[in-house]
Amino acid sequence: MDYIAIGINTDIFYSILKFLRQNKWRLDLEYDEKMFDKGIDFDLYQFSKDGEIILLVWDNWFEGEIKASKKRLEELSGHFSFEIFDNGTEYLHQPDLIQSMSKLIKFYK
Repeated sequence: MDYIAIGINTDIFYSILKFLRQNKWRLDLEYDEKMFDKGIDFDLYQFSKDGEIILLVWDNWFEGEIKASKKRLEELSGHFSFEIFDNGTEYLHQPDLIQSMSKLIKFYK
């Protein structure tokens, strides 16, 4: 079962992205860099490793959300000192988020 952490500070959010890349998580998809608001108003990434998936969304109003296993969220929150709040998500509660945004996403698989 996946859990969702919300309200993750922008600096921490982008540090987590860097951490995942450095620790050999594969980037599967991201909000396309051709979108004028990438990293300004909105951003989205999905990473995978050993069958596990981490989905991350950021916007300039609500900051970061991360959807992952409970174990992975606890690991990340311990490393990056953020609290796990799992209610009130803006994006990651939507089961078809990737499909609904597919024309705005760059896929690497």
